[in-house]
Amino acid sequence: MRVKHWGSFLSLIVAACALQAADHAESPAADGDRAADIADIFVFRAPDQPNRIVAALTFGGRPAPRARIDVEYCDPDVLYAVLVDKNADDIADTEIYIRYGRDNAGRCGVRFENVPGAGAAAFDGPTETVFTSPSGLRAFSGRRDDPFFFDAQGLGMTLMTFSGDPDNPTGQLLFRADRDSFGGRNITAAVFEMDEAALVAGAASRRLRFWATTARLQE
Repeated sequence: MRVKHWGSFLSLIVAACALQAADHAESPAADGDRAADIADIFVFRAPDQPNRIVAALTFGGRPAPRARIDVEYCDPDVLYAVLVDKNADDIADTEIYIRYGRDNAGRCGVRFENVPGAGAAAFDGPTETVFTSPSGLRAFSGRRDDPFFFDAQGLGMTLMTFSGDPDNPTGQLLFRADRDSFGGRNITAAVFEMDEAALVAGAASRRLRFWATTARLQE
């Protein structure tokens, strides 16, 4: 098995948080393996449960202006990992794994492993289903609209207004909040809740670092 793609790093201060990292418009090699191409990792406090932290890993999208993706990515040869560094040493102290597969009828299933506070193998079943662990934590995997926001048209228009003189750059910002180049485009999302106490257990401080990787099985 070899690492195919790394997601962006982000830091999280557990006391009050809502952070995200984006990784869109990839190189041709990464973009060519859509199932293993990470788009974003989001980490935030659950709005209805203040003692829970939510992580969402998205993959399988396409950079604008390409058409939306309506296929379900269910590749058993790709291992998805959400990694947590608790001691600022760039080494993962918690490793959460997400795997996919199909049953004899061809239906896609997902398994979340080592989710803090969820217990062993707490999430295991068909996609497009909300799972609940014995401890009350929830998880889901399926297709959703891409939550990443970016005005690609506004970027192009903004760049065209600049003078090109590096010593005297002038121009206008022509971005619009109501113009989302990724709006309405599907992406595959794996979302799960973590118990905060279990997540921060053994941490040197309340600042945690999250990142994501994918690895594809090679024969």
